[in-house]
Amino acid sequence: MTNLAGKTVVLTRPVEQSSELAELLAEVDVNVLLVPLIKIVGPSDGGRKLKAALDRAEEYDWIVVTSANGAQSIAAFLQTLLASDARRPKIAAVGGATAKALGCAADFMPSIANAQTLVREFPYGEGRVLLAQVENVGGVVDSSVARGLAERGWLVDEAAAYQTVAATPSEQEVEQATQADAVVFYSGSAVRSWRAGMGMKTPNVVIAIGESTARVARNLNIRVSSVAAQTTPSAVVAALVEVFEQQHP
Repeated sequence: MTNLAGKTVVLTRPVEQSSELAELLAEVDVNVLLVPLIKIVGPSDGGRKLKAALDRAEEYDWIVVTSANGAQSIAAFLQTLLASDARRPKIAAVGGATAKALGCAADFMPSIANAQTLVREFPYGEGRVLLAQVENVGGVVDSSVARGLAERGWLVDEAAAYQTVAATPSEQEVEQATQADAVVFYSGSAVRSWRAGMGMKTPNVVIAIGESTARVARNLNIRVSSVAAQTTPSAVVAALVEVFEQQHP
C-alpha cells in the first residue's frame, strides 16, 4: 500500500461514519480530507410509516436493513422487542457495519456486503418482510431490493428509515477537495452534492461505492475510476491501491 503514501483522499460521508476508513488510510500515510457532503436526517413523514410497521412487528417474518443508518433507526426498537416476550422477526443486515449498528445479532448477512448479493442469497419464502431503507429525492425509496425479495416469494412492505440532505462545503473545503488526488463517494446523494458545491472539477481518481452510486456519477459526467463492491474500509483501500497501481505500475 506504499503507493498511497502522500496522497490526499477526500471522504464525503458524515464525519462519524468516516472514522474507521480515515484511520486505516492514515496508517498508510494518506492525507485524509473530511468533507461531509450529506447529512442524515429523519424521513419526510417523520418516521410514521416505519413506526406503524414496527408496532405490528409480529406480522413480519423478517426485518431487512440495507445500511447502518437504517439499522440505527430501528436499533432501540429491537432492544425493546428483545427484552419482551413478543414474537421477534428474523433480522437481515446487508453487512457487518449494518449488523453492528443494530445492537443485536443478525440472522442473515450476505457473503458480500451489498444489496445485490443480499437479494441473490436471501432465502425463498412466502411470509412478510419489512424493508427499512433510505428515502431518496422526492420522498420515494429505491424499490430494487423490494422487487428482488418479492421475486423470491416474499410480500414486502417498504418504509423510509432516514433521508440524506446536502451539506454545503466551505470555500476552503472546495479548494482543498478539488486539488486532492482522490475522492470516495458512498451514495448518489453525495455525488449530487459534490456537483452542486464543487462544480465540474473532480480529483483524478474517483471511487464509487456500489453501482448505483457510480451510475449517478456517470450521469453527471463524472468519470469513475473504480467501483468498490463492498462498503468496508478495506475494500475502499483496496480499490484506491488498485487504481493508483494502474496509473503508476
